[in-house]
Amino acid sequence: MIKHIRKSSIAFALVSSLALFSACGIDNTDENTVSGANEFVDAVIIDDINTSVMLQVVRGSIDENATNAFGYKAVKITYNTTNQNDEAVVASGLLVIPTASPEYQAYRAAMGQSPFSVSMICENHITNFEDIEAPSNVEVPSGLPENSTAVLMSGYAGFAAVIPDYIGYGSSKDTPHPYMLKEASARDSLDMVKASIYYMEQSGVALNYQLYISGYSQGGYTAMALAQEVEENFDSVNLMGVAPMAGPYDLEALADIEIDASNTMIYPAFLGYLADSYAYYNDEISLSDVVLEEDTQMYHNLFLGSNNNIAIHTSLGLTENYGFGTYTADALFKTTLIDDYKNSINTGGVFREALVENSTDDWVPQAKMNLIHCDEDEIIPFSIAQDTYSSMVDNGAENITLTSIPTDVIAPATESAPLVHQRCGSTAYGAAVQWFAAIRNGDL
Repeated sequence: MIKHIRKSSIAFALVSSLALFSACGIDNTDENTVSGANEFVDAVIIDDINTSVMLQVVRGSIDENATNAFGYKAVKITYNTTNQNDEAVVASGLLVIPTASPEYQAYRAAMGQSPFSVSMICENHITNFEDIEAPSNVEVPSGLPENSTAVLMSGYAGFAAVIPDYIGYGSSKDTPHPYMLKEASARDSLDMVKASIYYMEQSGVALNYQLYISGYSQGGYTAMALAQEVEENFDSVNLMGVAPMAGPYDLEALADIEIDASNTMIYPAFLGYLADSYAYYNDEISLSDVVLEEDTQMYHNLFLGSNNNIAIHTSLGLTENYGFGTYTADALFKTTLIDDYKNSINTGGVFREALVENSTDDWVPQAKMNLIHCDEDEIIPFSIAQDTYSSMVDNGAENITLTSIPTDVIAPATESAPLVHQRCGSTAYGAAVQWFAAIRNGDL
């Protein structure tokens, strides 16, 4: 099913309070327990926001007519996982647990409903270049919530938000990030889910073991990889819905556009990060055979969490218009790599094989899935989502939806956010959480 979002249905303020607050899913607490003791390392409470504070935040930023909101506890979780080379890593992430007010619990009792129980969303975030942007670093003790995703998912909608920092950030900042590498991405997020469940079980949180998965851009890619891993190898939760947003699911198709000397790179730092990650974690790919920069150690260091995208572009000599939408691929990649990639030979052939191997579009999801994408996205073309949807349907997927978001319903362009891909995120998340709430409420 292909769905088009209209302006009336995408704003956070228009997510139905009844859908969000009246149902919390089937309670499977007695049936499902998850052994996450091996993954869990430690937990540190960052913030504990009460319901009255959150109600004012929700009224001010999401829904001025809201009559209820959840408080939440923000916790930094550290956990055991492994990187792309199966080396042990202690990673971290942000867990945000909703807390229901006594009034809401009394309302549920008066309506003959069971006590509030918690469903989870594993939220996989966009590409971060700087460690300071890691979710567990962004959420700081302040008495007020600063993580807008947590506010939407936990404070307003009442889901526990499980948000990995990703390997390479937070507690694992000394380990290079496995950027767009399927196995490590899925495993990292799943280990965060396991550790979070263990912590909530030990803390007496009433879980119903419903899991929803979301993510935008790189997070959409990771959401897709995680969903496949959960369906194939983790049956201790009920996977209720998956909403990948603006993700590069078919990496080869995207690279066919980007690794071409005749095409302009909209966002070179993304491609540069991909090249560094694939060279670092693949013995058959040498960075010196891929990129123009002769000082490959300097190049690698650019992607270790200390530089933003503009600093990366500047260091690589991509200075015009701060490096955005100005240079063709041969300003970043060696022409031999570009030619070899087209012909699938030498390093270019290995690079292509790695992209195919790490793409996340070649499987058939069983759970409900909603591919959400802005139809004028310049960085990840809408055709990537459209082709992924068509391929999955052709292969037998029955519970999949493609939702397109037109540009006229998202925030207008600004000097700091000129790209549709940048501006579509908040609208996409509103649609995703609305969709999750409808599933939880039994409306879908």
